[in-house]
Amino acid sequence: MMNFFSPYRLRQGFAVGLLGLLFSGSFHLSLPATGRHAPGWMAELEGEDEENDADRPRPDRPDLALLQDMDRTRDPATGTVPTERLLDAARYNEARLKSLALAQRGTATTGLANASWVERGPSNVGGRLLALLVDPTDATGNTVWAGAAGGGLWKATNASSGSIAWTNANSYFNNLAVSALAAVPGTSPLVMYCGTGEGFFNLDAVRGAGIYKSTDGGTTWAPLAATVSNSDFWRIQKIVVHPVTKDVYAATRSGGLYRSKDGGSTWAQVLNTTTSQASASTRVSDIEIAADNKIFVSFGIFNTDGIYRSSTGDAGSWTNLNALSGSGLPTPASGTYERIELACAPSDATRVYAAFQSSDPSTPILDIYRSLDGGTTWQALPKPNDADTGIGADYTRSQAWYDLPLAVSPTDPNTLWAGGIDLFKTTNAGAATASSVSWQQVTHWYGGFGFQDVHADQHAIAFPNGSGSKIYVGNDGGFYASTNPTAAIPTLTAGNAGLNVTQFYGVAMHPTNANYFLAGAQDNGTHKFTAAGVNATTEVTGGDGGLSAIDQDVASNQFTSYVYNDYFRSTDGGASFTEFELSASSGSFINPWDYDSQANVLYAGWNTNTYLAWTNPLTASNFHNARTNTPALPANSGDVAFVGISPLTANRIYLGTGSSFTANVNDGGLLYRVDNANTNNPTIKTLYTGPVNTSVSCVAVDPGNEQHLLVTLSNYGIVSVLETTNADAATPTWTSVEGALPDMPVRWALFDPRNTTRALLATEMGVYATDRLNGSSTAWNPITNGPLNVRVDMLRYRAGDKLVAAATHGRGLFTSAIFNPATPLPVTLTSLAATREASGAAVRWQTASEQRSARFEVERSIDAVNYQKVGSVAAAGNSSSARSYTFPDATAGLGAYYYRLRQVDTDGTVTYSAPVALAAAASAGNALLSSVYPVPFRHELNIELTQPAASGASLELVDAQGRRAWAGTIATTGRQLQVSIPAAVAPGTYVLTVRANGQLVRRRVVKE
Repeated sequence: MMNFFSPYRLRQGFAVGLLGLLFSGSFHLSLPATGRHAPGWMAELEGEDEENDADRPRPDRPDLALLQDMDRTRDPATGTVPTERLLDAARYNEARLKSLALAQRGTATTGLANASWVERGPSNVGGRLLALLVDPTDATGNTVWAGAAGGGLWKATNASSGSIAWTNANSYFNNLAVSALAAVPGTSPLVMYCGTGEGFFNLDAVRGAGIYKSTDGGTTWAPLAATVSNSDFWRIQKIVVHPVTKDVYAATRSGGLYRSKDGGSTWAQVLNTTTSQASASTRVSDIEIAADNKIFVSFGIFNTDGIYRSSTGDAGSWTNLNALSGSGLPTPASGTYERIELACAPSDATRVYAAFQSSDPSTPILDIYRSLDGGTTWQALPKPNDADTGIGADYTRSQAWYDLPLAVSPTDPNTLWAGGIDLFKTTNAGAATASSVSWQQVTHWYGGFGFQDVHADQHAIAFPNGSGSKIYVGNDGGFYASTNPTAAIPTLTAGNAGLNVTQFYGVAMHPTNANYFLAGAQDNGTHKFTAAGVNATTEVTGGDGGLSAIDQDVASNQFTSYVYNDYFRSTDGGASFTEFELSASSGSFINPWDYDSQANVLYAGWNTNTYLAWTNPLTASNFHNARTNTPALPANSGDVAFVGISPLTANRIYLGTGSSFTANVNDGGLLYRVDNANTNNPTIKTLYTGPVNTSVSCVAVDPGNEQHLLVTLSNYGIVSVLETTNADAATPTWTSVEGALPDMPVRWALFDPRNTTRALLATEMGVYATDRLNGSSTAWNPITNGPLNVRVDMLRYRAGDKLVAAATHGRGLFTSAIFNPATPLPVTLTSLAATREASGAAVRWQTASEQRSARFEVERSIDAVNYQKVGSVAAAGNSSSARSYTFPDATAGLGAYYYRLRQVDTDGTVTYSAPVALAAAASAGNALLSSVYPVPFRHELNIELTQPAASGASLELVDAQGRRAWAGTIATTGRQLQVSIPAAVAPGTYVLTVRANGQLVRRRVVKE
């Protein structure tokens, strides 16, 4: 078989292009000659290989995926993608969920927002992990926290076992890139910090929202106010905590190195271009602390700076090691390097390593250096040489800006691990002659060349504290673990069960097989679902998985797609697929398309102002005899951004267009209805003209009335949801039905076929529902127990069982019988209520019948968004009679809470109830304070209020002699206050005074 293409050529083209794409603060880009409208290297692929092999490996292109998404979502008024507006959407979700819970009042509701959703996984596919943290309080080293690029924060307590199980730690992070994790050593409960936002200028980078802190071992998290509104903290590269001083250091992409000496309440820049000892850059790549507590910091991301060292971390105490005479490092004046990744040996303070990205795209790796004297002098080591001939000595394949982790064994300073596309290790890094250091390749990105299959693009390597007996790796395919890292070639095992961070672009539903779905994922191919609940899937076609389709008349005919107009067809029910590469450059990267099951025609985006009609997709034997039409659209239409098939009129399609602002053309924002779409002479009618440089993301057609349409647009800063009831008119009338929906991309719409005054939306922050389309008064609510605070790309409906599927871009696939209330659920819940009791609270519920019901897990929340399990009650299993249950929650404080049930079937399928609210207790003299913990405390106090602190809170500690030992203020406006008490406050008994909302309350606390 011919080689499909050179991964090196593919990546190199991007690396060169990226240098022309860098920006500061906003997405204002101009593409080089390798861009989408001048295809360059992509044109080389068209028609190259007649062999059809769905399983052959393909490198991913995350850069092109987000470049396309930038085109589709930017605010046309500013040309930027203002993701900070999603913080307002998160607050909107929290407020609406609280309101819905209060409205429940212990009874069932038929509102769409309260319908139950089922998570479907997949359980065996991961996604891009940026950060790993091994819990230092777990002596076994099995408790690991993982930060995902687009799927939030996750936790596993059996990371090295063969049956690892991940749980989502906090749903608020679902739409944030968790890029850095750190723990404060010696704290119990564990104090943790979580940094958000990718900062290496990858075009698919997800922006963050500051640094978050937990003082209860990761159970609850609160944003550090000083970091949320400061844009320097929107892209955090690394967080470290000094093991002695407990000072917190944050590497930011735009503000240099920050330090907090008070647990994150305040921050000061200690090294950047504005400090007394200036660095040449504001972009920090890495921070490490050596075994003797010296601090090493590297500056330079797509610019040249150097490695800095300090014993104190104070401003003015830093030495630029690259500028030292005779250091052996390249000097800043040379301009030969950019990003620098560091690693310090935990067992040897003199041993430091550094990997340098070259500034020359033709030699992306400059060198890996070692220091044997704590960073004063350095020697260049040989670079790993990948056995893959398409990668070779540039083991990052032109991606050193993206894939460059280094890690040293905690017990052996001579064992160094390096990641690029694949993973390598050396055990003689301290050899007397640097040139004699040798590397062993450990993995290969598709299991070729005799090496084990571990996903490409390594990002994070972690060891349990003080132990070299295990190693954990995070990459674009998720999590891998090895329990024999000292072996010549260690064995790494994928551990992605429950790590549901898959980024799907769309979903196709089998017309009769209830559990059969096809879904294409970013960098993880197209997957076939065949089982109920959260289960493993089969990757049927590889590379970046695009959209899919299943013939609704003859379900054995199925289609998946790669990028642009590269398709795969199965005629045997998904058992095998044949490739049809109609074009490797025309269309969009993740190309919009749809399949007409009645006419057996596939429609797709083609070039600007054109679309594709493939008229013989079932009978073509290869791409050479594929019959295609490419009719023209009106001038300045832009690129096709949406394709939909009319459910009522033969050979009619709907096309939405989008702008490619990177091509500097004012176009897009149009909705067309195309009749005779399968011919070269279609009839094209303009139904809607939106603002210039916007993108129509979807049109929903009323299944009983084609005059009635919903159209959505995916841009920030515009009206995103509109309705018409006279689509046949010469100029249809459109009315905004956006209501108070937050300013965010809206990607899909779906009518309730039973009542088309009701509808669902897929948005950047989850699925929203309305029970009445009512012009500007339309009320949209986030769903209460499905995909929340995560991007949802598509909603699909199956008429046979009235099931809806939601393809999320970060939390996998979800389904719901939301449009079929008659569908029998495993448990028929007739009531749910929470009440105050003498000690805590009680949750009571009743069921009318139960089938295969294993247990009820009771979950509690203080914000109606993030829930924690507080207990479990065994279920009846199978019952046709009414049953009553009670769960006493003795741990409930005096504040307001929200409860819901997580009903688990015997086969593991999970269904959530709608939440109910428990009002705050009216306890005289203590109405403000719900609880204070831990007791006793060491450095951190958690203070839970019964109501949000509208204007922050002031706090005071008074000792037994009546002397004020400490006082402070907190700007947090929520109920959860996290306080760092200075070490200068001596152990003893104190009276804590809390003032907020014009109230004052005191509580006795003990510091140990």
